[in-house]
Amino acid sequence: MNVIDLADQVALSLNSENYNLSFTAIRTLFPFYELKDLATLHVTVVPKSINIESANRSSNEYDYQVDIAIQKAIKSPDDREVNSLMDLATDIAKSFRGKVFHNLGTVCFKQTIDPLYSVEHIQPPSVFTSVVTLNFKVIE
Repeated sequence: MNVIDLADQVALSLNSENYNLSFTAIRTLFPFYELKDLATLHVTVVPKSINIESANRSSNEYDYQVDIAIQKAIKSPDDREVNSLMDLATDIAKSFRGKVFHNLGTVCFKQTIDPLYSVEHIQPPSVFTSVVTLNFKVIE
C-alpha cells in the first residue's frame, strides 16, 4: 500500500460525508497557505508517517499516520466560531472510528486531535488550526 493512496482515500471519504460545516478536503504534500487563503475553511489531508514492525517471520505490520488539518482565519477569537470548528474536528475524528478501506486492506484503529486548537495561531492575526491524526494498520 502507498501512503499517498491512503491520504487520497481519506480526502475522498471526507468529501463524501456530511459535517456541520461544509468544505472540500484536498490532499497535498505541501500544506502551506497565506492568511488571505484561509478566509474560507480549509481541510487539508497530508500523509504523515509510516512505522514498520515485524509481525512474524513472513509479514510486517505497517502503521500509517495521516494528518487532517482544519484551518480558518477568524476575525476574533469568538467562542461560538471556535466551538463550531472544534466540533468539526471532533466529528471528523469520530467519522473514522473503525473505518475500513477494503480497497487498501486497512482499518483506522486510532484517532487523535492534537492540538484541538492551536493557542499560538489564535493570536492576531487569528487562525483556527486543529489537527486530526488518523492511524491505519496493514499487515503484509
